[in-house]
Amino acid sequence: MSRLLARLLLLLAIGPACAHAAGFVAPPGPYAVGSTNMQVAANAAGDRPLVDYLNGKVDGSRSLYVDELLSRRDAPLLLKVTVPGNEPGADALTGQQLPLLLYVLYPTRADNARPNYAFPYKDTGDNVFPHMQAPGERPVFADAAARYPLIVYSGGYNTHGLWHLAHLKQLASHGYIVVDIFHGDGRVSGYAETVALRRVAFKAALDHVLSHPDFAGAVDTARIGASGASAGGQTVLAMLGGADPAVPGRSFRDARLKAGFGLVPFLGASFGIWPFQTHAWSFGRDFSGLAQVKNPFFAVYAEKDGSVSPDSVKAGVRRLGGPAWAVEMPGEGHLLSGPAEQEATAWELLFFDAYLRDNAAALERLANVKPLAGGRGSVNYSKPR
Repeated sequence: MSRLLARLLLLLAIGPACAHAAGFVAPPGPYAVGSTNMQVAANAAGDRPLVDYLNGKVDGSRSLYVDELLSRRDAPLLLKVTVPGNEPGADALTGQQLPLLLYVLYPTRADNARPNYAFPYKDTGDNVFPHMQAPGERPVFADAAARYPLIVYSGGYNTHGLWHLAHLKQLASHGYIVVDIFHGDGRVSGYAETVALRRVAFKAALDHVLSHPDFAGAVDTARIGASGASAGGQTVLAMLGGADPAVPGRSFRDARLKAGFGLVPFLGASFGIWPFQTHAWSFGRDFSGLAQVKNPFFAVYAEKDGSVSPDSVKAGVRRLGGPAWAVEMPGEGHLLSGPAEQEATAWELLFFDAYLRDNAAALERLANVKPLAGGRGSVNYSKPR
């Protein structure tokens, strides 16, 4: 399938979060938020649009990626990943070593005097990294002796980290360490290769943060969750054990993950017109490969989504082998409106409070799940533990 067709048909993204004065608004958390370094050099993009680097882009014989914009490559969380030869769908990526950029948001002290940093790209709404670490600085946690639950986030197809910044700052303000991955989908040709690189990147991101001296002692390794939007939801389900039944015995499950959340999660479809079709059924056409997911999973989907079929989400969630929930946002499309997106975040926080913090009230709330007060979401499916 051509790159253009892939982008047209797999525009699996979420919009920037924005709380409206009217409608449902998820409350901010009690913590100030700090961030790892994301500073870029002035005019690093030259005459090219910044988004070409943020999303990734093939440029003749080379691919562009966000690492080329950095002021100092030793300051942000920048690593190299090698795609293994046994990774299904990797094809031409096999054996290649590719850069991978992460940023981490974390609860910090209210008196943290480090300045905010405005990333020079504003088209996704929030571009401000709060209390950003300068080169050589270490995180300043709200409680230096505490261990915090961790959430690894995987965004939608052909999106980048700034798409998710406001949303992830909100999660961090509630006491979570949050990791975002710049997948750089546009630097990869072919759907299967993109899916393969996403899985490799997710595992590498988790490995890197858990072994990094700045975060290894601050993460509660028994309380790690995964969250994703659209194609990122597909990645999360794969890391929780979702597999292709046509490839028996092949699992990508990461046993370190305790629970997963998906916003408009992409569970499978066929694209294009025969004979130029791409079949993207990572969990089987009947979603039977999701039965291997035993960890709790919560999905929020949109009634009028033209990119992720609501019927596929409903059918897929019912196939999950563990505790599962599905909430429908009535009247919403793939890009949720501000209040609907805030409501989805409220569900996400309730879910992670239950399963990453073992919060008794949150667990009880999910065991007897009802629509959120003031919200519009309709609980379509519930199978608590």
